[in-house]
Amino acid sequence: MNADQSTDLKGWLPVDAVVVDGRPGLVWMEMFGINLTEPFFQQTVERARRENRAERFTEFDVLLQLEKQLESVDPTGFIFHSSRCGSTLVANACRAVSNSIVLSEANAIDKLIARFITDADNPVKESLYSVFLRGVVHALAQRRTGKERHLFIKFACCSFAQLERIKRIWPAVPWLFLYRDPVETIVSNMRDVPPWLIDKDRRVLSSIIGDAGEMNLEELCARTIGSFYSTALKLANANSMLLNYNQLSVPVIASVLNFFNVSLSSEELETIARTSKVYSKEVSGTRAFVDDVDAKQQLASNTAREMSERWAGEPYRLLEQKRNSNP
Repeated sequence: MNADQSTDLKGWLPVDAVVVDGRPGLVWMEMFGINLTEPFFQQTVERARRENRAERFTEFDVLLQLEKQLESVDPTGFIFHSSRCGSTLVANACRAVSNSIVLSEANAIDKLIARFITDADNPVKESLYSVFLRGVVHALAQRRTGKERHLFIKFACCSFAQLERIKRIWPAVPWLFLYRDPVETIVSNMRDVPPWLIDKDRRVLSSIIGDAGEMNLEELCARTIGSFYSTALKLANANSMLLNYNQLSVPVIASVLNFFNVSLSSEELETIARTSKVYSKEVSGTRAFVDDVDAKQQLASNTAREMSERWAGEPYRLLEQKRNSNP
C-alpha cells in the first residue's frame, strides 16, 4: 500500500482509519463495480481484497479537497443500537430500497467517532474530528453509478455514546435506536464476545462508563448497555424512533423506513419480507432466522442476571416507558 496525497479518488472508498509512520490517515481501496451487499461494510472490503483491489494511504486533509470534488448522497437515516438487538436486520432491509447506499459499521466512521470518545479533549480537536467524520461519510456516500438517492448508516454500538456530537454534524437526520432486554444482550455477547468488549486497554469503554479496568465481562457489558439506554432516554425526541427487538416485523421495519421519509414499493416490501427470514449477519444468505429470545433467557447465568438488573434494569424499564408513551 503506497502513501498518496493525490485527490484522484473517484470510485475509491476509505475503508479504514489508521496510523502509518506516525501519521494518522485513511486507507482507500479502489471499489469500482463493488456493490455493498454484505451485512457489514468490512465483509465487502474483505471480498474486494480477495480480488486484489488497489489500496493507498492518505492523510486526512485529502478529505477537504474531496468534499468539493465528489458528488455524494446526503444521509437519509441513522441506525444506532445497543448490540445484538436486530440492527443488522434493519440495515439489510434498507438495502431493499432502490438506489440506496447502506454503510454498516464501516471502520473509518466508527474509528473516528472513537477519537471523539478518547481524544477530543478540547474544542479544536472536536471541530477537527467533526470535519474529518463529515468528510469520510461524504467520500463513502459518493455516487458511483449516478443513480444513488438514499444513504443509511448503521453505526457500531459504542458510537451511540457520541450521539450528541453526531447530531451536531447532521442535526436534521432522523435516527433509530434499537435495543432489547439487557439479559438477552449480555447472554449473546458472552457466547460470542465482540471486539469492543475485549479491547485490551479499554479506553473507549472506560470513557463511556468510568474505570473499566478490573470488572468481569458480564458487568462490563451490563454497564455499557445501561449507559446506552440512559443516553437514548435523555436524547430521544421527535426526530428519533425507539424500537425494541421484540417489536421487529416486516410492517414495523416498513414503518422505520417511512420514518426515514422513504416510500416503499410493493417489490421492495417483498424483498424485505424475504430477507427478514434469513439470519441477518451471514454473508451467504442461506441460514434461516430463528427467534432466540427464550433460548437466551434460559442460558442466562446468575451473574448475567445480577449484572443486568444492577446496571441496566432501571434504564431499560424507563426506556420502555418512554417508548410506550410515544407510540
